[in-house]
Amino acid sequence: MIQRRVASVLLLCLVACSAPLRAQRSTEHNPTDQAIQSHELRVKMYPQDFAAYDGLGGAYLQKGRETGDADYYERAKVALRKSLDLQSSDFAASSAMTHMAIACMAEHRFAEALAWAQKALALGSGDPSPWAIVGDALADMGDYDAAAEAYARLQNPLASQEEKLGLSFERDSRLSSLELVAGHTEKAIELMRSAARTAIETHMTAENIAWSEYQLGEELFQVGDYAAAEKAHLAALDQYPSYYRALGGLAKVRAAQGKLDDAVEYYKRALAVVPFPEYAAALGDLYQKLQQPDQAQKEYELVEFIGHLSQVNREIHNRDLAFFYADHDIKLDQSLALARSELDIRRDIYTWDVLAWSLFKNGKLQEAADAISHALQPGTVDAQIFFHAGMIYERLGDVSVAKTFLHRALNLSPQFHVQHAETARVTLAGLEALEAQTGTATPSQ
Repeated sequence: MIQRRVASVLLLCLVACSAPLRAQRSTEHNPTDQAIQSHELRVKMYPQDFAAYDGLGGAYLQKGRETGDADYYERAKVALRKSLDLQSSDFAASSAMTHMAIACMAEHRFAEALAWAQKALALGSGDPSPWAIVGDALADMGDYDAAAEAYARLQNPLASQEEKLGLSFERDSRLSSLELVAGHTEKAIELMRSAARTAIETHMTAENIAWSEYQLGEELFQVGDYAAAEKAHLAALDQYPSYYRALGGLAKVRAAQGKLDDAVEYYKRALAVVPFPEYAAALGDLYQKLQQPDQAQKEYELVEFIGHLSQVNREIHNRDLAFFYADHDIKLDQSLALARSELDIRRDIYTWDVLAWSLFKNGKLQEAADAISHALQPGTVDAQIFFHAGMIYERLGDVSVAKTFLHRALNLSPQFHVQHAETARVTLAGLEALEAQTGTATPSQ
């Protein structure tokens, strides 16, 4: 589920991981490296050039996207502050403000990101791109209707054809996420396919194209189309070899296909690029399935190590840790505290789901049912959320509702999780057997 955060893996958001765990950087120069070198040279030669500092900040942010290295993220903030110190009132400062909004999104400071994006728009540059960050922040704060309105403004009839295509990509990729949240899965996948085609046609950076294919793969996995999801993740890796998101996505697909050894290797490769708590947790679950408890424990310990390693990690991985603790029945008090803390700043359906799961594991069943209703409210079609709902209502004794949700989870994505899919089947079988014994069978859905 942790990777599920469709609203928070939007194109312009960054993943910040600690420098001590970052993967070794390639010695070969890619376009982003070249852009960094060019802008670094420019600001040395022209220290009063605010645009050069903005360009440098943007290049650092892109490098952060590619590597998950928080060091680049910190460098970006320094460069952007310098740019805004030099120029903050003219419409030309819009770009630096937009980049600063992206940096705030990386820190999960959604209100600040929204404020920076609104400041950029207020300068009147005519560039609609800050609306993307406005929508991103609103989506993470759970205001999906307002987010959709913001994304709809990602258009400019006076722009060049290339610029229009770029805006179309930003709009379609984000609206895809909202359609997924609303349960309109076919529309979501259609929009994401369109965005991926646009990324290729406009020759975006390899990482951006790979992200598009990866996101398509995630959506296809969510509806249980594992073969198509596999194809999308492999396409992402063709564009950007060793792309950690696609490696993690492919690992999840392999696990769903029953190819557990392959899944282990793909998760290990993903972790070697960017140490992500989600990948370590998933790898630990695979080791448990393979009856290798010692290896599983090492991965579980890594989850906490990553989550607590730095202040940045503690800020961005609160929800990850809350879910991990609840999912593995450890530190349940901390799980609940983290989930409630996260809800103070992020109120999307996935945060409500994590809160519901943590409440359930803490025995607060009615509160868990109330929380899961928020996760389901937009019309969400998500096997893991359905599973959580089914388990909550089973514990509450509402057999009919529990059966409905468990059936929906398994019908949508029969192998949605390496352990929980089996739990769902066993629980459902138990409920149906109980009904058969008592003679109170209700029609399943």
